[in-house]
Amino acid sequence: MKKKISPNLFGIKYSNRDFSQKENWGKNQFNSSFPASLACFMASKNIDLKYIKIDKQLKVKHDYISASILFGAKYESDDLYFAF
Repeated sequence: MKKKISPNLFGIKYSNRDFSQKENWGKNQFNSSFPASLACFMASKNIDLKYIKIDKQLKVKHDYISASILFGAKYESDDLYFAF
């Protein structure tokens, strides 16, 4: 007998969204969930995230940041909770 796998997004283990529910895959929900999942996937591949910020002169600067720094924990941590 095959084990039933629940629908989910990569790296989002604990969340206020239940991805087994159809409504959590809609436009307004998926638009915020997918970037978080993509950041987790990139962290799993040791790829830093593009980080856009402004300096003191209000000029746009492009930089990189790790998902661990962005989230405040490693993406696979049991302490990480995604509240969308």
